[in-house]
Amino acid sequence: MVITVQCHAQRWSFIDPRSQEVQAFDSGAVAFDTAAAHASEHHHRTGQISTVRVAALGSAVDALRFGH
Repeated sequence: MVITVQCHAQRWSFIDPRSQEVQAFDSGAVAFDTAAAHASEHHHRTGQISTVRVAALGSAVDALRFGH
């Protein structure tokens, strides 16, 4: 599972791939921490790899990964 934290027009959002729900945040750190908690929970629950991807200014990087 890949969870994306993205910045658009100085607003941060977290996109949950399971529900396609978008949550808005004023802080990139809070958005990232929320995504990391979701990714960790998913990995512990399913044993599947979970990745947090950060997207901003037209680029993206996989910043955190749980599992092999």
